[in-house]
Amino acid sequence: MSARIAVIGCGWWSTYAHLPALAKRPDAEVVALADTDPARLAAAAGAFGVPAAFPGAAELLDAVEVDAMVVAVPHAAHHPVARLALERGVHVLLEKPMTIEPAHAHELVALARSRGAELLIDYPWHYNPHVLALREQIAAGRIGPVEHVSVLYASTVRELYRGDPEPYRDAFGYPVNAPDARTYSDPDLSGGGQGQTQITHAAALLLWLTGLRPRGVAAFRADFELPVDLADGIAVRFEGGAVGTLGSTGAVLAGLEEIMRLEVFGRDGHILLDVNQGTASVHDAGGVTELPPLPAAERNPEHAPVQNLVDLAQGRGVNGSPAEIGRDAVRFVAAMYRSAREGSIVDPHTL
Repeated sequence: MSARIAVIGCGWWSTYAHLPALAKRPDAEVVALADTDPARLAAAAGAFGVPAAFPGAAELLDAVEVDAMVVAVPHAAHHPVARLALERGVHVLLEKPMTIEPAHAHELVALARSRGAELLIDYPWHYNPHVLALREQIAAGRIGPVEHVSVLYASTVRELYRGDPEPYRDAFGYPVNAPDARTYSDPDLSGGGQGQTQITHAAALLLWLTGLRPRGVAAFRADFELPVDLADGIAVRFEGGAVGTLGSTGAVLAGLEEIMRLEVFGRDGHILLDVNQGTASVHDAGGVTELPPLPAAERNPEHAPVQNLVDLAQGRGVNGSPAEIGRDAVRFVAAMYRSAREGSIVDPHTL
């Protein structure tokens, strides 16, 4: 029997990644869509042949029985829409950031547990083969206790923060719908810029890969000419004594290659991971172990989270991007913004 899937939000990412992946699954059926914009909704329903379309999640859930739901709405709407589905025991793939407010993330984690529903957060890097292999090596003690981490994420999003998605049409690909001009540029919808849109990815990857627990965050932000933050610099102290840095900017020019590099130094060695180049290596007393380079399609496996959702709805597999990591990324980003605003060191685990 096919898993019955609903998709809430018919913007760029759901029509670029989630709906095409679902269309290829013989054991999944997209039974309904919802979007507040009638034009986006009609375009997506027509492109993917979905029979039922609704203006909102509540109307959809009242009318259609579903096993799982993809929530791909603007950041500020993540919490209420995901809550509607989880209250009914529906499995949910929720776009990042999980929520803007840490309290809402805590609530969704508890609600999913109480209803016996799976809650996944859309972090494709968690399914990257290099990430999974290095995660096992770190957990097994290959490089010893982690003492220092360094993360750089530089992406091509400046014009999105300005409210203009058009410069990225060729690079990003908008097969059905482009991003709405306000989705990333309006703080009331996005909750912020680089922090909510990109650092959430980097922070979640760092926490997923290493198992570290940040206990002190000191940050600076720079908005330049934009209504939201473009660049952020963060120093972090972790439980157990490790320290590190995370830097991110959205200023890479359209058409140029983005950068995502992560370095983890332990007492007995270190690892180097370049996500966008598809390279990874482990350095220890025995020398250097190079992992086989990844083809481009495996570096950012954008279809993997929704494939995982279908498997879970069918009673197979395990949650590869659990809500607890999403919650901790929300706390990290919230701590970053508070630190930058107050000039203080903030413990994410108090949020």
